[in-house]
Amino acid sequence: MLISWNIPLVILSVLLAMVGSYVALVHARRMRLSTGHTANMWMLTGAATLGVAIWAMHFLGMLAFHPPIPLGYDLWLTLLSLLVAFVAALLGFKVLREPRISARRILFRAILMGIGISSMHYLGMAALKMQPAIAYNPPVFVASVLIAIAASWGALNFMYRAEWLKLHGTPRTLLGGAMLGLAISAMHYVAMLGVRIAPDAVSRVDALRIEPNVLGVMIALTVLFWFGGGLLASLFDQRMARKNARELESLEHKHKQLLRASEEDARMMISALRDSEERMRMTLQNAPDAVFITEQDGRIVYVNDHVLELLGYERSELYVMSVFDLVPADWRQTYREVGNQLVGKAGRHELEIRLLTRGGKKIPFEMNAALLPNGRVFGSCRDIRERKAAQQALKDSQAHLQRLLDSMAEGMYGVDMQGNCTFVNAAFLSILGFAGAEEVLGKHLHTLIHHSHTDGKPYLAAECFIYQAFKQNQSAHCDNEVFWRKDGVALPVEYWSHATYKDGKVVGAVVTFLDISARREKERHIHQLAFYDVLTNLPNRRLLQERVQQSMAVSARNGRHAALILLDLDNFKKLNDSKGHEAGDRLLREVARRLQTCVREGDTVARWGGDEFVLVLDGLSTSPQEAAEHAETAAEKIREALNQPYQLGEYTHHISSSIGVVMLRGHGENIESLFKYADIAMYQAKQAGRNSIRFYDPKMQAIIDARLELESELEHALSGNQLCLYYQLQVDAQHRPLGAEVLMRWQHPQRGLVSPGEFISLAEETGQIVAMGGWALRVACLQLKAWQQDAQTCDLTLAVNVSARQFRTAEFVPQVQSILLETGVKPSRLKLELTESTVLENVEETIEKMRELKLLGISFSMDDFGTGYSSLQYLKRLPLDQIKIDQSFVRDIASDPNDAAIVQTIIAMTEALGLNVIAEGVETA
Repeated sequence: MLISWNIPLVILSVLLAMVGSYVALVHARRMRLSTGHTANMWMLTGAATLGVAIWAMHFLGMLAFHPPIPLGYDLWLTLLSLLVAFVAALLGFKVLREPRISARRILFRAILMGIGISSMHYLGMAALKMQPAIAYNPPVFVASVLIAIAASWGALNFMYRAEWLKLHGTPRTLLGGAMLGLAISAMHYVAMLGVRIAPDAVSRVDALRIEPNVLGVMIALTVLFWFGGGLLASLFDQRMARKNARELESLEHKHKQLLRASEEDARMMISALRDSEERMRMTLQNAPDAVFITEQDGRIVYVNDHVLELLGYERSELYVMSVFDLVPADWRQTYREVGNQLVGKAGRHELEIRLLTRGGKKIPFEMNAALLPNGRVFGSCRDIRERKAAQQALKDSQAHLQRLLDSMAEGMYGVDMQGNCTFVNAAFLSILGFAGAEEVLGKHLHTLIHHSHTDGKPYLAAECFIYQAFKQNQSAHCDNEVFWRKDGVALPVEYWSHATYKDGKVVGAVVTFLDISARREKERHIHQLAFYDVLTNLPNRRLLQERVQQSMAVSARNGRHAALILLDLDNFKKLNDSKGHEAGDRLLREVARRLQTCVREGDTVARWGGDEFVLVLDGLSTSPQEAAEHAETAAEKIREALNQPYQLGEYTHHISSSIGVVMLRGHGENIESLFKYADIAMYQAKQAGRNSIRFYDPKMQAIIDARLELESELEHALSGNQLCLYYQLQVDAQHRPLGAEVLMRWQHPQRGLVSPGEFISLAEETGQIVAMGGWALRVACLQLKAWQQDAQTCDLTLAVNVSARQFRTAEFVPQVQSILLETGVKPSRLKLELTESTVLENVEETIEKMRELKLLGISFSMDDFGTGYSSLQYLKRLPLDQIKIDQSFVRDIASDPNDAAIVQTIIAMTEALGLNVIAEGVETA
């Protein structure tokens, strides 16, 4: 592609480069002669000037470049090339600012500058955005970069390291600017020689709308205006620098004149000073205090005669010593600190110090030290041995008094008439939680420790019992108030206040106090133990009886009925026996919590004992009917709350309650009767199947009395030989006798023959069944022994019923073994009958005991089979020999096909398991 050049624009671009380089070097010279922010300003200005010169030369050169196609320039790439030119120039100026720099450093910066100038050029070329892109001749490209680096290196060396050059100032700067401008121009036009533009290339940027010559002149004028402004600024700065130098020279001349005048004045002042010093020496010599004058390093330059008298030294000895030689080692640091404080400061410094006599004795002095105008240190020392002795005596007395105060267990403090604290002892600080006396001394103690009553209600200082007492010249004692600790905790105290006097007038008070929180806690604990249950924190029987008494009195006074509710947890003993007392205690605590949520504020929830709880509901209604309805509603709420499951650790437990209710009317009632009635009602609830509510009915009393009477008489049945055994024959299908079952009967002296249904369950509840069962087993074995000795009865078996309570005792198996040995019967002829409920209560323990007895040869029969719920689950595991079908299935077997089917099923099952089966029939006496 044919390319032409606009020679005037080429020449103009070279001139711009030379002028811009010259102005930039002028700025560089101003930068090296300046410091601080001014130097930074010239560095940035010079870098900007050189960058603009490089860029303007490039842009004018590009305007002089005339290919046969219209050209345009991308604005942002063009501006970016200007920024690159500025950065490259700034790198060079950074080198010129440094006072000394190695040739290697100059070379490194020259390389960076050359790369920057080259980058500016090729960024400017890229701004043409040719399609296809401009190609470059590689050797020419490398040559252009090397020229840029060489130009940068030459300019930096010329301005910084060309000591051999005889030119200085403006000529040297002009020559340097010309060289740098020519080098930059050479780089550009050499680089342009390597440009290769395709014949069909076009610029993707819109062509310039301004004629290139006009645009070139405009850019040249703008840049020259920039250069001119920069050059004028440099000349102005240079002129100001010369002016400042002349003024500095004038000031130096005036300074010398003033110095000569001051020397004359000094000679006159020295003479006057000598006269003044002599007068001062006489004054110091006759001063009553010991006077020292020292250098700042401590060397003694003057002492008066009083120093010699006190310390025992000769003046000649002291003048070759330092004051630090007279100061004990442990005081030297203090003295040095005072000396350091004196340096450069006016005024006096007072301190106590010890000085050593010639004999090594320490004398206390009160020293006033000051810095003299001549830089020496003046010290006036007063002997304070007598004062120190008096102070020590007072201090010892105060310390002795403080030790006495601090040894007291009681807290003590003093207050003035305004209530401000004057002293405290150690017990005060310890009891009330203060770290040190400084926290309270001088403070108003009303705001600190006794600003409120026990209930937390604040009161004014004028209302304080202590202040009222001592202001009226009275002593005070109180044991029902609190002091407030620093941490805000109320502390119960007992305190005594006594007025203090001065010149016959009350000036304050001394208060002694005891921390009685431990006493209060003991009282509270005793009260808690006396009136509250330890496990549940509910009121115990004692407090409950007081509450019931109060409730009865209130009911009698206002005519509103109350209710007494007694409840017992059903089958609670099973939980204790199976899961342990810890689980039982957790359940009782949860029951207590639930009960408290079921009552109103003011009602009472108490633990009566064991698993029994009592609730007192006050002020239900003046109407007996409404009061009973309210009581029933509350009881039902309680029952439902207690029926909810209990989470005892990983174990969930369900328990119900039997609730008895008795109404309180407040007239003609006593506490013992009320609790008795409630107990009767609760017992009736249990008899009704548990988990129920019953109100007290007077008819129940007769039943309970009869039962209690029977229970009392049953206690004498065994010892009174009133029990006897009957033997019910057991036969097979052919009516052949197989054995017999032992039946216990009670032959009462007055009642006659008492049915087992009346006394067996009672004996089970009271525990008497254990002794009665043991007696029955022994008598039965004796009968079995007699049968074995008769040929007609020797093959018969004898079945003995064993109660659940008897079977669960740890002594049961050893007892059976003992009876067998004692009677000598064949164990194979003895059969023990266990009810289904007994077997299933604790299956593992039951199986273990049955196996022990099976090893002896004893057989087992399950009584009342079919009345339980889970027997089939464990039937195959139990070491049974026989199943006894309950008579409830046998009674109607002939008329009820369902009973017949059940019996047939049981027989088939037992035969499959290899067990015998027997059906209960009609028992005869």
